[in-house]
Amino acid sequence: MDLLLIARKIWRYRIVTLPLIALTLLGAVYVVVLKPPVYEASSSYILINPPSPPTPEEIAQKPALGRINPDNPFTRFSDQSVVVGLLSSILSNDVERRALSKQGADSRYKVAPVQSTYGYSSLMLGITGVGTSGPQAIRTAELVGAALNGELENLQASRGVAPRYRIKSALIDSPDTASLKVSGKLRSLIGVLVLGVILLFVVISAAEGLATLRAEWTKRESPREPEIEGSVQGAATNNSTMHKSGPHKLSRRARKAASKA
Repeated sequence: MDLLLIARKIWRYRIVTLPLIALTLLGAVYVVVLKPPVYEASSSYILINPPSPPTPEEIAQKPALGRINPDNPFTRFSDQSVVVGLLSSILSNDVERRALSKQGADSRYKVAPVQSTYGYSSLMLGITGVGTSGPQAIRTAELVGAALNGELENLQASRGVAPRYRIKSALIDSPDTASLKVSGKLRSLIGVLVLGVILLFVVISAAEGLATLRAEWTKRESPREPEIEGSVQGAATNNSTMHKSGPHKLSRRARKAASKA
């Protein structure tokens, strides 16, 4: 199907195609001009394991070490990336998103473990702050980072772990700058245009199908019309013949009666 034929089809069924094209163009204008932009700011944190519990010699030298709880259940995992996944799950749930939104963060932020390029488990956690402006995206990343430190402390404090023997988080990459995310708007624009083209072809195909059915119905009904017209003409001819022959018969009878009389 060439472009000229498509244009003819569109113009032929313009009652439905032109409004659909107008709606598609309005959707594209909304995505490009009116839809708020999306900025992203990234940061990353690394978890630092606490020191080993004090030895008997250290307790003998500093008896105060014997009165604190050095047992940290979160350090018993053979793979410490479990803690990273736990923090990612906590910060990504709906309750935490609503709480951070009240503080001014954009709820579309992302928290996920940083994938290691060397094949071993990573102790790094990546945060992507989102916002309709650069400062808002940076602010979101900072708020989520603060929530990360708070959740890590609360998890260990609830187990009675002494501050000295808690897992700490250290900032590796700070969210100093934010970049405009063009791909999101571009994907939305492509989606609107593709949807409009698909609907346009569906509408044209449906209109073509209806036109074909209408033509078939017209062909089926056209042979019956001459038969009906022929029968009507035949009936009219018979009636006229009867009317013509009637007076002749009456006149003959009248003549016979008159001759007998």
